Amino acid sequence: MDRNRKILLSILLFLAFSIIIALIDIGTKETKPHKGISTFRVMQTGPGIGVVNIEGEIRTDSMAGFRGHLGSDAIIEQLSDLEANPNIRAIVVRINSPGGSVAASQEIYEKIMTIRKKNIPVFASMADIAASGGYYVASACNKIFANSGTLTGSIGVIMLAPDIQKFLEKFGISMNVIKSGRHKDIFSSVRGIDPQERRMLQEMVDSIYQKFLKDVAVGRNMSISDIEPVADGRILTGEAALRHQLIDEIGTFNDTLLAAKREVDLPENAAVYRQRMSSIEQLLMSIKSGFRFTSKFKSSELLKTENYILQ
Repeated sequence: MDRNRKILLSILLFLAFSIIIALIDIGTKETKPHKGISTFRVMQTGPGIGVVNIEGEIRTDSMAGFRGHLGSDAIIEQLSDLEANPNIRAIVVRINSPGGSVAASQEIYEKIMTIRKKNIPVFASMADIAASGGYYVASACNKIFANSGTLTGSIGVIMLAPDIQKFLEKFGISMNVIKSGRHKDIFSSVRGIDPQERRMLQEMVDSIYQKFLKDVAVGRNMSISDIEPVADGRILTGEAALRHQLIDEIGTFNDTLLAAKREVDLPENAAVYRQRMSSIEQLLMSIKSGFRFTSKFKSSELLKTENYILQ
């Protein structure tokens, strides 16, 4: 009993400490400027390359920061800062993400396409994984680099909803539902989906999937028919993605930086602008690393229960 109490006390203390740090962090961020180069750090000065990191699940919500990575709004703000800075000649988007929500991925995709139209080259550098929504974002870039062992592709859409109706019936549990329309509880976990609802949902998935295919084709300057053979949800290594023209080159993050510099006629020692991380943010990341019990790429990341997920 004493041992359990100690464990519970330790957990409560950790949660309290994390909340305090998070609140301080929010206050610190509110005093920071949201626009301009002051939100980025650089060892050199002058013309250079801007770097934006996309880490973890791609979401629009403001709580993304508490999970150790940025939401799409913050990522788009960083891209806008770099876009507006006259010193930035090209941008490298470093992606390490298994995917995420449709809307968040589409918004980042559209922002990158807008930057491209202003003749600012955007390069994608894939890390461990850049799949589904992660690939959606990468496809907007002028060129995509990946490691040979990077996991990418997974072009497709999935909708998941648990059905625990039989489980509840086994224990004699029922749910009272009062709704304004027949389909208002279409994704309820306490009842199944009827044939009409299944057709409705399948039409939605198919529509989103076609938009996914079209956007990838536009970003990659390919035809949809060329992409469809591998756009069945399959995961590809960097080597396989190169064979199917889903990426442009096998290379590291540094290789991507050098290629971006060459693209805009900058020397190899040109400035590299990155987001500046405060000491509190560094502490939060250290805490997160210390309490991480699973690897970055885990099967649960591919099984998030959401209305729409790109996987």
